[in-house]
Amino acid sequence: MILPRDLLRRCGAALADHLAFIDGDRRRTWGDMDRRADRLAAALQGLGIGKGDVCAVLAHDRVEVVEHWYACLKLGALRVGINWRYAAREMLHLLHDSSARALLVEASCVPLLAGELDALRRAGLILIGFGAGHGLPLDYDTLLAKADRRPTLPALAEDDLIAISYTTGTTGLPKGALWTQRGVRDALVYSSLMLGLRQSDLYYAPFPMAGVPLLCATLGLVNGMAVLLPDGDFDAARSLELMAEHRATTGIFVPTMLQRVLEHHAAGHHDLSALRMVSYGSSPATPQLIRGAMSQLGCEMIQLYGLTEATAGWLSFLQHEDHLQALGGRPELLGSCGRPALHVDLSIRGPDGMALPAGEIGEIWVQGSVTTPGYLNRPDENAELLSGSWLRTHDLGRIDEEGYLYLTDRKKFLIITGGYNVYPVTVEAVLAEHPAVREVAVVGAPHRDWGEAVVAIVSLRPGQRATVDELLAFCRPRLGRFEQPKHVVFMDELPKGATGKIAKANLRDGLRADPASLPWPAA
Repeated sequence: MILPRDLLRRCGAALADHLAFIDGDRRRTWGDMDRRADRLAAALQGLGIGKGDVCAVLAHDRVEVVEHWYACLKLGALRVGINWRYAAREMLHLLHDSSARALLVEASCVPLLAGELDALRRAGLILIGFGAGHGLPLDYDTLLAKADRRPTLPALAEDDLIAISYTTGTTGLPKGALWTQRGVRDALVYSSLMLGLRQSDLYYAPFPMAGVPLLCATLGLVNGMAVLLPDGDFDAARSLELMAEHRATTGIFVPTMLQRVLEHHAAGHHDLSALRMVSYGSSPATPQLIRGAMSQLGCEMIQLYGLTEATAGWLSFLQHEDHLQALGGRPELLGSCGRPALHVDLSIRGPDGMALPAGEIGEIWVQGSVTTPGYLNRPDENAELLSGSWLRTHDLGRIDEEGYLYLTDRKKFLIITGGYNVYPVTVEAVLAEHPAVREVAVVGAPHRDWGEAVVAIVSLRPGQRATVDELLAFCRPRLGRFEQPKHVVFMDELPKGATGKIAKANLRDGLRADPASLPWPAA
């Protein structure tokens, strides 16, 4: 039985001097990563952290985030990533919901929880900082330097939990999808195989590693390839500089990132001749964007479709050969997510749970070793998510006669803005707290750069007044940056359906039909 920590140990032994990570001007070999993970694991054990304990991390995309993950693999501790873009109340929810025992924080992120750190420490949370001036009780590099023994590795089984990956919930706060040892291993192995990654590759991983992208950044565990980190956070111009400077051969982008990279690439001179393949996913990409990427980058393209609840194990792949077919006379293929991956079964089901014939639209169900056993502390949502060995994605789609999957709608009214998922109810719950707001509906409106932008449609209480700026300011301390509305529309009365519910689809469709009413260029 091979588990993810075994892959790390073997990379550290067989490829000790082989480059593993580039983070700014820092380099780590596989031997470095294995040794530093051992030291951190030993230090955490010395602090009382063991198998099944939750270790959280709040940081930008630095190599320490990966070392923290690898130390958790060694110990059988459960990793929780906290997105620095979250509001403080969401960060606190993750810590409390997961019963976190320890938290690693980058110095630049300490102010995000500054008002809560004393209370967290008094409650027993172990606080570890890295980076100059973090001011926390324990220092990361000092802990590693003082660790003078190897960790005692506990016995682990394939069904043991390995991480909790939080995704935006429908009840107003993020919910934690449980990942298993088997799920992470299989997600890494099969994703690497389906993408055709090689030990000689340098893989650019600009996604934020708080959640699913962590596994994208650690695909090198499977083949020993090196990974190029974005030097803190994604920036399009910096991405081009990094890929050109280090001769990146492959990488992954969400469509909004890819669009910005192409814009900067068209305006400058960057040598991307080493680039052989780029994958893209997480949100829909327009055929125009795909054609532009193939033309400008001159490399192979692979589209991906996956879920947090499937352990970042991509469920379908539109391979480069499919892209070539699309350009050769089958343009409809660029609207597809490709064919199902070989490590899962996909099925299109009707409302009764019965499989539908090819071509019919229904809910996408998935079955395989990568599916989550459920959400943490969410029994009611787990009953809706799981049906025997099948996981209901709540995404709508169809599979044609050739086996190509097409998404037709996202989960209910999910908004995907800049690659981030936003559930309208999360934003609605915050705006409803404003004393002037009577009714509110939140929808996604088309946006040229972000795909969609969050828009709130509001009716006010009689005799009350509120401005757009006032409502936007009200949301800022209560929501993550990507969740905050970018525009507010006022109506005397929100439209209702036959059952008295707000007709949110009508509001969304109205904005799509009249993009000139929005204060930004439409898609």
